[in-house]
Amino acid sequence: MDERVARLRQEWDKEIRDVYEKKLHFTVPGYHNESGIHLKSVYDPEDVADVSPEMPGQYPYTRGIRALGYQHTPWMVQMLHGYGTSEETRQRTEFLLKEGMSGYGEQQAVLLVQVDPPTTVGLDPDDPRASVAVGLGGTSISTLDDMDNLLKGYDLPRTRFAPNTRFTCLPILAMYIAYAEQRGYKPAELTGQSQNDALTRWITTDIGGPTPATQFKLRLELIKYTGEHMPRWNHTNLCGYLYGEMCASPAQELGIVMAEAVETVEAGIKAGLNPDDFVSRFSSQMHIGMSFFEEIAKLRAMRRLWAQTMKDRFQCQNPRSLQYRIHVHTGGSSLTQEQPLNNIVRATLHVLAAVLSEVQSLHTCSYDEAIGLPSEEAVRTAIRVNQIIRHETGIPSVSDPLGGSYYVEWLTARLAAEATQVMDSLEKRGGFSKCVESGWLRQLLEQQVIRWRDQVDREGKVIIGLNKFRTEDAVQVPAFTMKVDEAARSAAERLRKWKASRNNAAAEKALETVRRAMVEYDTVAKAGILMPALIEAARARCTLGEMMGAIYQMTGGRVFASRYGR
Repeated sequence: MDERVARLRQEWDKEIRDVYEKKLHFTVPGYHNESGIHLKSVYDPEDVADVSPEMPGQYPYTRGIRALGYQHTPWMVQMLHGYGTSEETRQRTEFLLKEGMSGYGEQQAVLLVQVDPPTTVGLDPDDPRASVAVGLGGTSISTLDDMDNLLKGYDLPRTRFAPNTRFTCLPILAMYIAYAEQRGYKPAELTGQSQNDALTRWITTDIGGPTPATQFKLRLELIKYTGEHMPRWNHTNLCGYLYGEMCASPAQELGIVMAEAVETVEAGIKAGLNPDDFVSRFSSQMHIGMSFFEEIAKLRAMRRLWAQTMKDRFQCQNPRSLQYRIHVHTGGSSLTQEQPLNNIVRATLHVLAAVLSEVQSLHTCSYDEAIGLPSEEAVRTAIRVNQIIRHETGIPSVSDPLGGSYYVEWLTARLAAEATQVMDSLEKRGGFSKCVESGWLRQLLEQQVIRWRDQVDREGKVIIGLNKFRTEDAVQVPAFTMKVDEAARSAAERLRKWKASRNNAAAEKALETVRRAMVEYDTVAKAGILMPALIEAARARCTLGEMMGAIYQMTGGRVFASRYGR
């Protein structure tokens, strides 16, 4: 240890011993963070003696993937939105764009659209199983008319379209391609992203979807097609957010996502792809909770682990393959119905942590989201949080302002190590997919939820307004309301007219081609044969539900995660 550091540390230790312990009779509590890592009271140069010097924009990109960070390219303000019909969602899109939702450089329109449960699983609004949920918590998309309602008038090559679907990513993308062709655009011109992370939604929501093996093949199909035909499209959004919402620790969230990434890259290689040809189009949707510095360290560790894994394990040479782009969705599970205005503070801390982590884009939860869909006032406030941090604080003026902090650098290294252990534990159990199919991963998350609930009930975890500093007079925040029955009737009627106006024989012929392609696609090595059939089906004006129904028909129908591993 450096003599000067040693002397300073001895003086500090003496003060703790003589003043706090002997005089004040104070014992330092044993603090642990969400990942169970023991925290010391202070950190010094010795704690980071093994940390190699690094600059922003340099491998392994712990300090960010761009040398000048936000000085050159501010983060995107991407607000996930959608409800009711496609017309209603278009109105919310226009409102958000007016208030400041933007892509890179504030020039690109960005549409991060949430779909309703029927669209998520692949049911059209005229399906009896869909009626009670059409337009609820997202918008209904079933035809090219819905696409037109969402996108009419936008310059598609300058519009970042990112429909937040899971199981139906392929049919949605096929519909978007067919719609763009009608407007004179080629697939290679389109920019945006597919979620393409169905297994994560399947095990965290139990909403029901294709069998795990089918989901994995659909993921590889999308990667193969976009890699060959859509160079501007981000094919896979690795979603740690849903794990965070199920109370996974930051280390668990990161380790699970990395295990999933490794398995997906390995499958891409089996499908005949060169890692450098598709790894650069991965992105992520990560969770931010209330453990401020731990969340910052998690995102810094993620970039480091990604770069090291892609370089050392898969021999990627393209720098873009090593530069992992991160989107953050602020933690909805941190918000409370009680004293909802407190949620503005929580969201602000989430955004601040994400910005200090040098992420590329952000969705900020609104203060009323624990009550229902966000109102215009609430979502405007969420956008303003981003704008205030960007324009009033001076934080973006310096690349990675926390770089070199003894605590942050030490914690980053510890999170990387803890996440690697989680990643290794999944691989020892056969990999991410095996852990899903066996039920092991879902059971792990369920245990985390139970643990969180117990901590809250015992006040071991303090949540202001919920289990501490409660008020008798509840703050009234008007709930955003919508006419669900009217939205369902409108969507079903529009679908009836759509089917009546098309060549139904041609539509059925196209669906039969989808069925044959799905049967033939019996291994990931054959990836690339399904998407052309789906695009032809979209051109024949098949609906999303019909295309997804053809896939379900040939692969065993919808199955539920809660029935696996029991």
